[in-house]
Amino acid sequence: MHLVIFVLLLISCACDIKVFIDQIKGQYNISIDNQIWFHSSRTALYVNNRWYSSNDSTVPLIDTRFVQCNDPNLGNWNETQLIYILNRNGIISNITGHIRQWNSQSALTFHLDTGDKILMNSKLLDKNQIRTIFPSFNIEQIDGNDNRGVIMGFDSQHAGIWNSSSEIIRNSLEGGPVILFDLNKKGQDNVVIISSFSQFMAISLNQQDNILQYGVMDSMITIPVNYSNSLILFYSSEGINKAIHDWGQMM
Repeated sequence: MHLVIFVLLLISCACDIKVFIDQIKGQYNISIDNQIWFHSSRTALYVNNRWYSSNDSTVPLIDTRFVQCNDPNLGNWNETQLIYILNRNGIISNITGHIRQWNSQSALTFHLDTGDKILMNSKLLDKNQIRTIFPSFNIEQIDGNDNRGVIMGFDSQHAGIWNSSSEIIRNSLEGGPVILFDLNKKGQDNVVIISSFSQFMAISLNQQDNILQYGVMDSMITIPVNYSNSLILFYSSEGINKAIHDWGQMM
């Protein structure tokens, strides 16, 4: 009896974080306890020394798919795949963004596959920029009741308010993690941790204006065939300390 109750509670906690996906536009919103915490921004790549973006349809969404599978360590998952087409003067490849929900983990993971063509550049960007963008989220106060604080990093830690005028990422080389929490509850209730989930040495978080972005660092000028990276958005309802512990366990 106790085992059944535990499983039901675990599934219930995992369901407190939800993603809503517009399969036409490719936009996605993330809610915590039925309140929106994140609106998505753009998907983009810097290839052939120029930007291709979902915002201006230079990398348009052409299809969406739904897939289910199992991870031997983390359990069952289902995901929505957002499939974009990248056309570089007749060189065509599919770029796929995966938004994955875990049945028994209170987390979402975002995975970007860059396709079966090598992505080349000859120019360096600013060291604080990244070359691929997926996912990305608006840094914003959702409404008048939204009073979220944010802590950035472990080594050079700093804190602030999550709104459109905040500087969350001072240097993309810091990379994260980013911890969001409810200031009204003093970090003792809902917490979200955003961090890399793979390719830790080549991927970083970045801030462009009021947008939090994730992707390949500027130093990686050439992106090889079938390259992939991933980000985790981990949720806990039990405060900052427990969230960090459980996030570390999942990693």
